[in-house]
Amino acid sequence: MLTTARPLQWVKNLLVFLPLLFAVDLVWEPGNLATLLPYIPRLAGLFAAFCALSSAIYILNDLADREADGRHPTKRARPIASGLLPGWLAISTMTTLAAAGMLALYAITAPALELPLIGGIYLLANVGYSLRLKRVALVDVMIVAGGYVLRAVAGAVAVGAAPSPWLYAVTAAGALFIVIGRRYAEARLAGEDPEAQRATLSHYAPPLGGQLLILSATAALVSYALYAVEADNLPENNTMLLTVPLVIFGLFRYLYLLNHSRDAESPELLMLKDVPLLLAIGAWMVVAGAVLVLN
Repeated sequence: MLTTARPLQWVKNLLVFLPLLFAVDLVWEPGNLATLLPYIPRLAGLFAAFCALSSAIYILNDLADREADGRHPTKRARPIASGLLPGWLAISTMTTLAAAGMLALYAITAPALELPLIGGIYLLANVGYSLRLKRVALVDVMIVAGGYVLRAVAGAVAVGAAPSPWLYAVTAAGALFIVIGRRYAEARLAGEDPEAQRATLSHYAPPLGGQLLILSATAALVSYALYAVEADNLPENNTMLLTVPLVIFGLFRYLYLLNHSRDAESPELLMLKDVPLLLAIGAWMVVAGAVLVLN
């Protein structure tokens, strides 16, 4: 059951903490970290809630895909596809996780209903994806990327900050880059019959897959660079631009891995296992933190 819940995928839910960066000098002061502390337990609860919701969706997806997964060289070992996990147990666990996640969302900002509404949209979109929309090219990647944006918006609601347009732009562009990159890598590694593994996979092979990847990478870089310059709550001396080279290296490194790594089908593995990429992320956190605190 734990394998089916995909704990490695929970790294995506760390996006709920991203709005704290965009809310600097709005809900917390970089020179007074005590103003940051009240939001950590609330965001930790939000992270746990999205872990429950996303795991429920992964179980549903495995139930819907068990025949296709059975033909995949690695996915056929998944507990549901292999028959190790009974269907009735998977369904009951899925229902429990979804209910627990929604209740947790309500508890975080009760009696306000914004977070349960976001959670409901997330569930409905992903149920539609699992049952039908994942077979529609382009729509499938937009729904998955939309899940990233919903996580970020939920984080903004949880800390009581109005969602910044830069939050939408940077998160959406970065999410599209990651999701399209995954499809591109899957198509590269799928062999001669990619549609046996995923209905839309052949659409993300070159040339279209490469073109979409370049467009999404460019959008991610441009939106972040504009954020570093134009966001009202960042230092007026534009020192946040010091983080842009680190973002460029991260994008380049991810593109390299998409074309050379056997783990490219799993972005979470790339982010957890690749040392240069981890160093780039860590350096970005250090430099961005220093810019905010010292200015």
